Amino acid sequence: MCAVLTKREAAHRQLTTAIRMYFADGDLVAIHTLACAAREIYEKHCEKESIDRMFNHIRATHTETDKELWAILNGARNFFKHPGDSLDDAIELRDSDNKAVLFIACHDCAMLCGSEQPIEVQVFNIWFLATEFPSDIQSDEREKEKAAEILGLLNSEFPGLKTALPAEQKQIGLHFLTEADAGRLPSLPRNTN
Repeated sequence: MCAVLTKREAAHRQLTTAIRMYFADGDLVAIHTLACAAREIYEKHCEKESIDRMFNHIRATHTETDKELWAILNGARNFFKHPGDSLDDAIELRDSDNKAVLFIACHDCAMLCGSEQPIEVQVFNIWFLATEFPSDIQSDEREKEKAAEILGLLNSEFPGLKTALPAEQKQIGLHFLTEADAGRLPSLPRNTN
């Protein structure tokens, strides 16, 4: 078997596989490795094309240098990728680490690929917002109103998702993905402002 793949196709395949594995409660290391590989491709091409990337938002809210931020973001990825000093070296990897790196990769994929982003990316982004969107936005009144509208839409489309246990949230995400595969992706109104 042989395949000729573009960088976009490779990144899409890595990310969509990682998302499906995440919702199915698959192997933490495999999910992280695939998500980070895709994230790096999307991030570098966003930077190259001067497209908004998640790293810009991370940088704006942290005091660390870029080098320090990349060391944090790539810590587990580099641990899994490089031989290290000993086979007994260890690192802690949490499900929340994978949720975060998947969101970063999905954000950059959506920004770079627009309407050509895979359905899995759309599902993950909506699911992530439904589970993580803050209810106490610290901003001006207009932003608070927009946030309240988004929260209302997410809560009506996914009642109880935000307060569900993480395992239940993943099951709902998997169901949501199955529905999207069947062409039944909920149509949340888009903010045009």
